[in-house]
Amino acid sequence: MIIKIEKACRSDAKRLAEVYNMSFYSDYLKYGECPGYNKTENDILDNLQKRDVYKIIADGAIVGAVSVRPEGDESYYLGALCVIPKYANKGIGQTAMRFLDKKYPNARHWALETPSDKTQNHYFYKKFNFKITKEYMSGGIAISFFERSIQP
Repeated sequence: MIIKIEKACRSDAKRLAEVYNMSFYSDYLKYGECPGYNKTENDILDNLQKRDVYKIIADGAIVGAVSVRPEGDESYYLGALCVIPKYANKGIGQTAMRFLDKKYPNARHWALETPSDKTQNHYFYKKFNFKITKEYMSGGIAISFFERSIQP
């Protein structure tokens, strides 16, 4: 499988909305709510203006996305790293994380949130040296806040 990650553009918005909705559908069913689900083309177009959005391409098709929000002072928030279920567990997420490390070489701090019961997500992010720094409730969902600091 050939994996490429490229900056998303306006013409990708419709497909990216589909990717988000396929990727987060199971979370929506499980929790009854999910900020990554029910995305529209307009939502993606709005994100393209506010964040760095990248499309993940496997064998020529967009199968995932990465959304990064600069927070200032060499800090970044990883808003989404998603891959449609058919392509999950094939090393795409690891490729995306390595891409982010190369794309943001001056990053000294990363943060992200994921549900506390998503043990596979926890395992994945811990492999990249993220640590849970707090846990809290958002609506009826327990959330784990992960952070990673990188020393120069």
